Amino acid sequence: MAVAEVLPVTAEDVADILPFVRQADIDEITEALGIPMGRALTEAVTGSLNAKKIVVEGQVVAVFGDAPFSILGSVGVPWLISTVHVEQHARAFLKVCKPEVQEMLTRHRHLMNYVDARNTAAIRWLKWLGFTFAPPAPYGARRFPFHQFTMNRQE
Repeated sequence: MAVAEVLPVTAEDVADILPFVRQADIDEITEALGIPMGRALTEAVTGSLNAKKIVVEGQVVAVFGDAPFSILGSVGVPWLISTVHVEQHARAFLKVCKPEVQEMLTRHRHLMNYVDARNTAAIRWLKWLGFTFAPPAPYGARRFPFHQFTMNRQE
């Protein structure tokens, strides 16, 4: 079975990853939030405390990280952009996800972000990770329906 490596990612990596981003992730960012994927990915990588990429057999399957919601609170904003290679390497990808979310919870008491209600694969994955969902509500520049998802550190 293929093994996933979790490696640091930098803004310089974005140009190589961009052509392989899944269409559902592009739709979520460009259509719903109204910003280009390249800009969103660069800002996510540079604005995160611990941006990483998941690589399986030399292919980047996802890029992820957690950004502080504000300098005052203990809320982190987890994010992940997947590539077309994620389904081919789903088992290796899934194996590293839960430990990475637990690591995020060592830096933040609460995790919170939004997911496009149309992105059913992402919603299924987030539920598997243990996130709690709010009903869909208008969000972002175009006011598309998004679910807020949250997770709290177990104290």
